[in-house]
Amino acid sequence: MPGLASRCPAWLAQQHSGEGRLYGIDAAQSKLRILVFRGGRLAGLGHHHVIGAEQPLAGQVYLPKDGWAGAGAELGFRLDQLVLDTPAWRTAMGGEFAKVLSEADIAGTRANMLKALEADRFPVVQASTVAVEAAWPRPVLRLKVVLHGQERLLDLPVEALAPEGDGPLQARGRLVLRQSDFGIQPFSVLGGLLAIQDALVVELDLVARPALACQALPT
Repeated sequence: MPGLASRCPAWLAQQHSGEGRLYGIDAAQSKLRILVFRGGRLAGLGHHHVIGAEQPLAGQVYLPKDGWAGAGAELGFRLDQLVLDTPAWRTAMGGEFAKVLSEADIAGTRANMLKALEADRFPVVQASTVAVEAAWPRPVLRLKVVLHGQERLLDLPVEALAPEGDGPLQARGRLVLRQSDFGIQPFSVLGGLLAIQDALVVELDLVARPALACQALPT
Protein backbone atom coordinates (compact mmCIF):
# COMPACT_ATOMS: atom_id res chain seq x y z
CA MET A 1 0.00 0.00 0.00
CA PRO A 2 1.41 3.43 -0.90
CA GLY A 3 1.95 5.96 1.85
CA LEU A 4 -0.34 8.85 2.61
CA ALA A 5 -0.25 11.75 0.17
CA SER A 6 1.33 14.80 1.78
CA ARG A 7 -0.95 17.80 2.26
CA CYS A 8 2.02 20.07 2.83
CA PRO A 9 2.10 21.67 -0.67
CA ALA A 10 -1.45 22.96 -0.10
CA TRP A 11 -0.54 24.21 3.36
CA LEU A 12 2.52 25.96 1.97
CA ALA A 13 0.37 27.69 -0.66
CA GLN A 14 -2.04 28.81 2.05
CA GLN A 15 0.88 30.22 4.03
CA HIS A 16 2.05 32.16 0.98
CA SER A 17 -1.42 33.69 0.67
CA GLY A 18 -1.46 34.68 4.35
CA GLU A 19 -4.13 32.20 5.44
CA GLY A 20 -2.06 30.41 8.05
CA ARG A 21 1.39 29.20 9.07
CA LEU A 22 3.38 26.07 8.41
CA TYR A 23 5.57 24.49 11.10
CA GLY A 24 8.20 21.84 10.42
CA ILE A 25 8.98 19.20 13.04
CA ASP A 26 12.27 19.81 14.83
CA ALA A 27 13.54 16.23 15.01
CA ALA A 28 16.41 17.15 17.33
CA GLN A 29 13.99 18.53 19.93
CA SER A 30 11.11 16.10 19.42
CA LYS A 31 10.60 12.66 20.93
CA LEU A 32 8.49 9.65 20.05
CA ARG A 33 8.46 6.72 22.44
CA ILE A 34 6.70 3.38 22.03
CA LEU A 35 6.23 1.35 25.21
CA VAL A 36 6.05 -2.42 24.75
CA PHE A 37 4.85 -4.68 27.55
CA ARG A 38 5.79 -8.27 28.28
CA GLY A 39 3.03 -10.87 28.58
CA GLY A 40 2.28 -14.57 28.86
CA ARG A 41 2.49 -16.95 31.81
CA LEU A 42 6.29 -16.62 31.80
CA ALA A 43 6.24 -12.84 31.53
CA GLY A 44 8.63 -12.60 34.47
CA LEU A 45 11.37 -13.97 32.23
CA GLY A 46 10.89 -11.20 29.68
CA HIS A 47 11.26 -7.44 29.67
CA HIS A 48 9.25 -4.35 28.94
CA HIS A 49 10.80 -2.26 26.17
CA VAL A 50 11.20 1.40 25.23
CA ILE A 51 11.43 2.11 21.50
CA GLY A 52 12.33 5.55 20.17
CA ALA A 53 12.11 7.47 16.90
CA GLU A 54 13.93 10.78 16.99
CA GLN A 55 16.20 11.91 14.17
CA PRO A 56 14.24 9.84 11.59
CA LEU A 57 11.02 11.66 12.59
CA ALA A 58 9.78 14.09 9.94
CA GLY A 59 6.62 16.03 9.18
CA GLN A 60 4.75 19.29 9.61
CA VAL A 61 1.85 21.06 11.27
CA TYR A 62 -0.39 23.69 9.70
CA LEU A 63 -2.30 26.26 11.78
CA PRO A 64 -4.84 28.58 10.11
CA LYS A 65 -4.63 32.27 10.90
CA ASP A 66 -8.10 32.29 12.46
CA GLY A 67 -9.73 29.33 14.19
CA TRP A 68 -9.04 25.64 13.67
CA ALA A 69 -10.91 24.91 10.44
CA GLY A 70 -8.33 23.47 8.05
CA ALA A 71 -5.67 22.79 10.71
CA GLY A 72 -3.68 19.62 10.18
CA ALA A 73 -0.56 17.63 10.90
CA GLU A 74 1.40 14.79 9.32
CA LEU A 75 4.46 12.83 10.35
CA GLY A 76 6.31 9.65 9.59
CA PHE A 77 9.32 7.51 10.43
CA ARG A 78 11.06 4.35 9.23
CA LEU A 79 10.88 1.20 11.31
CA ASP A 80 14.46 0.19 10.49
CA GLN A 81 15.71 3.42 12.09
CA LEU A 82 14.03 2.87 15.43
CA VAL A 83 16.27 2.66 18.49
CA LEU A 84 15.54 0.22 21.34
CA ASP A 85 16.12 0.29 25.08
CA THR A 86 18.72 3.04 25.38
CA PRO A 87 19.89 2.87 29.03
CA ALA A 88 19.07 6.55 29.65
CA TRP A 89 15.49 6.02 28.42
CA ARG A 90 14.96 2.98 30.64
CA THR A 91 16.42 4.71 33.67
CA ALA A 92 14.21 7.74 33.09
CA MET A 93 11.11 5.53 32.85
CA GLY A 94 11.85 3.92 36.20
CA GLY A 95 9.82 1.12 37.74
CA GLU A 96 9.82 -2.15 35.80
CA PHE A 97 11.48 -0.42 32.85
CA ALA A 98 14.55 0.64 34.82
CA LYS A 99 16.61 -2.54 34.31
CA VAL A 100 19.40 -1.97 31.78
CA LEU A 101 19.48 -4.70 29.12
CA SER A 102 22.53 -6.25 27.51
CA GLU A 103 23.48 -5.43 23.93
CA ALA A 104 22.68 -9.02 22.98
CA ASP A 105 19.18 -8.75 24.47
CA ILE A 106 18.57 -5.48 22.64
CA ALA A 107 19.81 -6.84 19.31
CA GLY A 108 17.63 -9.94 19.65
CA THR A 109 14.56 -7.89 20.53
CA ARG A 110 15.14 -5.54 17.61
CA ALA A 111 15.44 -8.44 15.16
CA ASN A 112 12.24 -10.02 16.50
CA MET A 113 10.41 -6.68 16.32
CA LEU A 114 11.36 -6.00 12.70
CA LYS A 115 10.37 -9.55 11.74
CA ALA A 116 6.96 -9.29 13.45
CA LEU A 117 6.32 -5.94 11.77
CA GLU A 118 7.51 -7.25 8.38
CA ALA A 119 9.59 -4.09 8.15
CA ASP A 120 11.20 -5.24 4.91
CA ARG A 121 7.74 -5.12 3.22
CA PHE A 122 6.25 -2.23 5.18
CA PRO A 123 9.20 -0.02 6.21
CA VAL A 124 7.35 3.21 7.02
CA VAL A 125 4.82 4.38 9.61
CA GLN A 126 2.82 7.49 8.70
CA ALA A 127 0.08 9.47 10.40
CA SER A 128 -2.02 12.36 9.11
CA THR A 129 -4.97 14.22 10.59
CA VAL A 130 -8.40 13.75 9.07
CA ALA A 131 -10.07 16.06 11.61
CA VAL A 132 -9.13 18.33 14.50
CA GLU A 133 -11.51 18.91 17.39
CA ALA A 134 -9.81 21.89 18.83
CA ALA A 135 -9.60 24.24 21.72
CA TRP A 136 -6.33 25.52 23.14
CA PRO A 137 -4.57 24.04 24.99
CA ARG A 138 -6.08 20.54 24.56
CA PRO A 139 -7.14 19.74 21.00
CA VAL A 140 -7.94 16.19 19.89
CA LEU A 141 -6.45 14.97 16.61
CA ARG A 142 -8.25 12.32 14.60
CA LEU A 143 -5.40 10.50 12.86
CA LYS A 144 -5.25 8.16 9.92
CA VAL A 145 -2.35 5.85 10.77
CA VAL A 146 -0.64 3.66 8.18
CA LEU A 147 1.24 0.70 9.67
CA HIS A 148 1.96 -2.77 8.28
CA GLY A 149 0.13 -1.88 5.06
CA GLN A 150 -3.09 -1.13 6.96
CA GLU A 151 -4.92 2.17 7.56
CA ARG A 152 -6.77 2.79 10.82
CA LEU A 153 -8.24 5.84 12.56
CA LEU A 154 -7.01 6.70 16.06
CA ASP A 155 -7.68 9.64 18.39
CA LEU A 156 -4.74 11.53 19.85
CA PRO A 157 -5.57 14.01 22.65
CA VAL A 158 -2.72 16.51 23.03
CA GLU A 159 -1.61 19.29 25.32
CA ALA A 160 -0.37 22.10 23.10
CA LEU A 161 1.33 25.44 23.66
CA ALA A 162 0.26 28.06 21.13
CA PRO A 163 3.26 29.61 19.37
CA GLU A 164 4.05 33.25 20.03
CA GLY A 165 5.48 35.27 17.16
CA ASP A 166 8.21 33.21 15.51
CA GLY A 167 8.41 30.86 18.46
CA PRO A 168 7.90 27.09 18.26
CA LEU A 169 4.72 25.10 18.46
CA GLN A 170 4.90 22.46 21.19
CA ALA A 171 2.55 19.51 21.68
CA ARG A 172 2.51 16.42 23.83
CA GLY A 173 0.14 13.45 23.60
CA ARG A 174 -0.36 9.75 24.16
CA LEU A 175 -2.39 7.06 22.43
CA VAL A 176 -2.91 3.31 22.63
CA LEU A 177 -2.32 1.26 19.49
CA ARG A 178 -3.20 -2.43 19.21
CA GLN A 179 -1.00 -4.43 16.90
CA SER A 180 -3.80 -6.82 15.97
CA ASP A 181 -5.84 -3.90 14.57
CA PHE A 182 -3.13 -3.56 11.90
CA GLY A 183 -2.88 -7.27 11.10
CA ILE A 184 0.25 -7.77 13.22
CA GLN A 185 0.63 -10.92 15.31
CA PRO A 186 2.38 -9.86 18.54
CA PHE A 187 5.68 -11.70 19.00
CA SER A 188 5.53 -14.84 21.16
CA VAL A 189 7.55 -17.97 21.85
CA LEU A 190 6.95 -21.27 23.64
CA GLY A 191 3.37 -21.43 22.48
CA GLY A 192 2.62 -18.00 23.92
CA LEU A 193 4.08 -18.64 27.37
CA LEU A 194 6.39 -15.68 26.75
CA ALA A 195 4.93 -12.95 24.60
CA ILE A 196 4.51 -9.27 23.86
CA GLN A 197 1.14 -7.76 24.77
CA ASP A 198 -1.07 -6.55 21.94
CA ALA A 199 -1.44 -2.99 23.23
CA LEU A 200 1.39 -0.49 22.68
CA VAL A 201 1.52 2.97 24.22
CA VAL A 202 2.79 5.69 21.89
CA GLU A 203 4.03 8.90 23.54
CA LEU A 204 4.71 12.02 21.47
CA ASP A 205 6.55 15.15 22.55
CA LEU A 206 6.83 17.35 19.48
CA VAL A 207 8.47 20.68 18.77
CA ALA A 208 7.74 22.33 15.40
CA ARG A 209 9.19 25.58 14.09
CA PRO A 210 8.03 28.05 11.41
CA ALA A 211 8.93 26.63 8.01
CA LEU A 212 9.30 27.94 4.46
CA ALA A 213 9.45 24.50 2.84
CA CYS A 214 7.91 21.06 3.27
CA GLN A 215 9.73 18.21 4.96
CA ALA A 216 9.68 15.02 2.90
CA LEU A 217 7.95 12.17 4.69
CA PRO A 218 10.01 8.96 4.93
CA THR A 219 9.48 6.36 2.22
